[in-house]
Amino acid sequence: MIKNYLANQEFLWLLTLVPIYLLWYIGYYRRKKRLILRFSYDPNKVLKRKLNLSFLVWVPLLLQLAGFSLCVYALARPQTSLETTKRWSEGIDIMLLLDTSGSMETQDFDPNRLEVAKAKAIQFIEGRVDDRIGIIVFAEDAFSYVPLTLDYDLLKKQIKDISPEIMPKQGTAIGSAIAIGINRLNTSKSKSRIMILMTDGASNRGQIDPIMASRLAVELGMKIYCIGIGKKEFMMPGMFGAQKVTSDLDEESLKEIAAITAGEFFRSTDEKGLESIFARISSMEKTEVFEENQKDVTDLYPKYLLWGFLCFGGAFLLMLAGMFNPLEE
Repeated sequence: MIKNYLANQEFLWLLTLVPIYLLWYIGYYRRKKRLILRFSYDPNKVLKRKLNLSFLVWVPLLLQLAGFSLCVYALARPQTSLETTKRWSEGIDIMLLLDTSGSMETQDFDPNRLEVAKAKAIQFIEGRVDDRIGIIVFAEDAFSYVPLTLDYDLLKKQIKDISPEIMPKQGTAIGSAIAIGINRLNTSKSKSRIMILMTDGASNRGQIDPIMASRLAVELGMKIYCIGIGKKEFMMPGMFGAQKVTSDLDEESLKEIAAITAGEFFRSTDEKGLESIFARISSMEKTEVFEENQKDVTDLYPKYLLWGFLCFGGAFLLMLAGMFNPLEE
């Protein structure tokens, strides 16, 4: 890629002297130095010019200003660089398993657990490079919502559209979600394949046990990170006032799933905690990127300096040739 730029742009402020000098020259210097000669005859009657060339008196001045401008531009040191980047990367495949059951509408997060989980998932996607990412949503059942893709804009749009009404929300089929994640990742040829499971409940739906599903995942070389969402105890408004509610998150099962697959379990009790969890997962699951930059820089100022001196020389020669009125100078 060819790039043009100025290495010392601060010298360009000197160009402001050009209009200042021009105004001073026309408005003060030339007017003060002008010499008026009176003739006893009318020169226009003696010599009738077919072409008025009086404007040529300004040519030396314009050449001087052009020469000064070119020299200032040369001081700014214009350069061109040819940059060549060799880039090699090996992305990983990630399936996001998002719980959309009714309990994810609980408002111990602002505005609720599901919306915060969606926002942090989008933030996680924005920090990835060359990783294929897919989405599975689950509640009473589970289905593949977005297949593995590099289209991050599509992923973010689809996540924003997720709502609790996307499927029957009475239940949490964690085992089914893991099984679908296995099916999606099993066709991948990536060296690193992971699942990020986000839930606030216990598995109580589906025909597949989450522990058995996680054992199958580790046999196929997959890793599962489990994120438990929600406070352990919180106050929920009710008909007879606020009542203390205890989370039904099955922490032990999630810890076992993570341990079986050499992943990790995290508990998020607020929005900042969930954000830090995603940041930690992102740092642990890095994409390998190799970059080699080659930069060939060429200075262009010599040619501008040469043109500037040529303009000064041309102005001097024209002044010697009489293209100005010495009586006015």
